[in-house]
Amino acid sequence: MTKVLLTGTSGAMGSEAIKSIVASGIADKIRVLLRDKPSNRRLAKKFRKQDIEVIFGDLANYEDCLKSVKDMDYVLHMAAIISPIADHNKQNTHNSNFVGTKNLVDSIIELGQHTKFVHTSTVAVYGGRNYLAPWGRVGDPLMPSAYDCYAMSKLMAERYVIDSELENWVVIRQTAVLHNKLFTNNLGDGLMYHTNLNGPLEWVTAHDSGVLMEHLVEYDAEGKLDSDFWRKCYNIGGGDTCRVTGYQTLNDGFGLCGAKLEQLFKPNWSAIRNFHGIWFTDSDKLEDYLHFRSESFDDYWKQMAKRYWYFAFGRLVPKKLISKLVLEPLTHDTNAPRYWVEHNIEGRVNAFFGGREEYDKIGDWDTFPLLVHGKTPEGDIDYNALKDINNSDKYKLNHGFDETKPVCELDINDMIAAATFRGGKLISTTMQKGDMYTKLEWECSEGHRFFASPYAVLFAGHWCNECCLKYHWNWDKLARNNPFFAQVHYNMFGKDELREYPYSEHEDDFIIKD
Repeated sequence: MTKVLLTGTSGAMGSEAIKSIVASGIADKIRVLLRDKPSNRRLAKKFRKQDIEVIFGDLANYEDCLKSVKDMDYVLHMAAIISPIADHNKQNTHNSNFVGTKNLVDSIIELGQHTKFVHTSTVAVYGGRNYLAPWGRVGDPLMPSAYDCYAMSKLMAERYVIDSELENWVVIRQTAVLHNKLFTNNLGDGLMYHTNLNGPLEWVTAHDSGVLMEHLVEYDAEGKLDSDFWRKCYNIGGGDTCRVTGYQTLNDGFGLCGAKLEQLFKPNWSAIRNFHGIWFTDSDKLEDYLHFRSESFDDYWKQMAKRYWYFAFGRLVPKKLISKLVLEPLTHDTNAPRYWVEHNIEGRVNAFFGGREEYDKIGDWDTFPLLVHGKTPEGDIDYNALKDINNSDKYKLNHGFDETKPVCELDINDMIAAATFRGGKLISTTMQKGDMYTKLEWECSEGHRFFASPYAVLFAGHWCNECCLKYHWNWDKLARNNPFFAQVHYNMFGKDELREYPYSEHEDDFIIKD
């Protein structure tokens, strides 16, 4: 029998995953954990008609997690509080995303089960990228954007999974998801304006993400996944047909009502940095394992045109009216960059623009350099060549050790090299050659000592617990002594900047309780 627990089945990815698993018939027993609220009560009725066991509970409650994972062969953990909700309740975000993950992992270990744990992390753990470093892969620096408590909670969670004693785990870093509620979820908050117009984005559809989860269980249960698949991190992405920029995403979305973004937006409504996005050089790796892709970025918008057919009537409405009544009011939302500027919220203006002076330089569309049109602040660029994965090697980041060596040949000298490149040092004096999972002791540039496996540091991109795993962003300072971080950070932030970003410049005493 194949028994599967799913969390997050009321969300975009989770709802598609359970739909795909039910349709495949691969699971003999399906169990879901749902938070007890009216919408989930209605969902539970639907699930029970499909012979799905429903447990109402809270991920932050250990007993609920213990009950949920009992006797399960697989745990597909997709539940999370995401932005924009995460931006407005940090404590609940931490409890759900980190504490909930910890509880599931600890429950499996306490029960002594051989459960295979699939943890969904996020592209947001990489932080922001621009045209100077648009391509990335697993093992790149993990530097969540300032104030992004969602990303930080997910970074903490995946580190806990990697550090755990679970026999079989996998961390999959989910990219931005194209789903049916993309419009409704983003037209009630200023989050939309966090998107960098020139930021690289590799999307994937919710449908394809659901297929990925189903295939993971199916292929593994049928013995098609070898043991080497497990205890690794992967990037989920839609591949070549899903790589665009923030501008293209917004422009295609509003294209459903016959508008160009320039008719609706002003460039300075959107942040120019400090938001996540990346094109993956290695997202094909997961596709090669699980064969989940079937939909492109263009396919998604064609589906949305059919689903929201009435948006076409927007073609009859003056675009200035749409902007005035729908989009401009959102720029005054407390979670919008324009609001931060208008209310002199210095920390966020610094983080997302580099300061008020830089914000004032943005200008209008006639002077704003759009990457998709081959323009950068430094001059012209071949956008299509930039986006071509065959040219991505020139943007490949240094991971600080000899990556040409087989894993089985990596030894303590490679660990010393990796630590040095991160501005620190290796404290441990011995290791078994090729052993990527026995923890070693390291020291960061700030003098903090911590334990982490070679895999976590060399192949997953993790580093110091004290510096990197807290709701206080200090990348400006850390990058000065950490070349591993610097190669990313200084593409968007100035070397003369030395700012720290606590949870909120107005709430410096904010403390997340474990």
